[in-house]
Amino acid sequence: MSKLAQVLAALHKPSQPLILPNIYDLPSLYAILSLNTSTSQPVKAIATASWGIAATLGIADEDLTAEQNIAFIERIAATVKEAGLPLSADLQDGYGERIGEIVTKAVRLGVHGGNIEDALPGRGRDQSIEGALYPVDEQVERLKTALKAAADAGCPDFVLNARTDVFLLEGLSDDVKMREAVRRGKAYLAAGATTVFVWGGARGLRDEEVKTLAREFEGRLAVKLSMGQEALSTTQVADLGVARISVGPSLYRVAMHAIKKSAMDILQGDRLVL
Repeated sequence: MSKLAQVLAALHKPSQPLILPNIYDLPSLYAILSLNTSTSQPVKAIATASWGIAATLGIADEDLTAEQNIAFIERIAATVKEAGLPLSADLQDGYGERIGEIVTKAVRLGVHGGNIEDALPGRGRDQSIEGALYPVDEQVERLKTALKAAADAGCPDFVLNARTDVFLLEGLSDDVKMREAVRRGKAYLAAGATTVFVWGGARGLRDEEVKTLAREFEGRLAVKLSMGQEALSTTQVADLGVARISVGPSLYRVAMHAIKKSAMDILQGDRLVL
């Protein structure tokens, strides 16, 4: 358990980041694992995306329960273990006061790291920082609780990707968001986080913002890859100095787009083409 957590931690290298094509169901896991062959091993670790998991259940991300999330982890953990890869799980906010319990369950199922966010469940993005996010001191204690729970469950090297959602809040200037993200990120790193995941939402993070955050966190920054023709490639994002790149629910959205396109093709009399 601890050995794979150490492997996962070592993959987080500034400017040579770990790239994670997040999974959301068993078929997506099998598809990603199939990329590794006897001669090529591009997939270094597996990571889940709670938004995508919730979507497969027909619910919103914020309605995904701890039990549903843990049940998904249980379904995939054995397959990931057989592949010999570390597993990072999206644990949302840790489910409030249950954070120690949830991390313990995840680790015992075979999880080596996880995302834990600082957004208060059910709070809107139009509120103040105090109304939408856990207070910094409280979140620091929650992260310490998570790390202790992981260690007690047999994974002292648990890779914590501490997420802050401050950039999602509306009504704040970009300068205020940046200052708060830096303040929170440094506190989370001091608490034992491996990286800080600054979530940019639909707006995304601008190149200069990523550079600033990477510098402030000494490279220990995680970001989500944007989508679209104008978006940066993983190589370009790596050059900004980050240590981890994920895609969140993007593969789910790509898959749904492909299904709709193929369905329309056959409904209009065309053929199926891979």
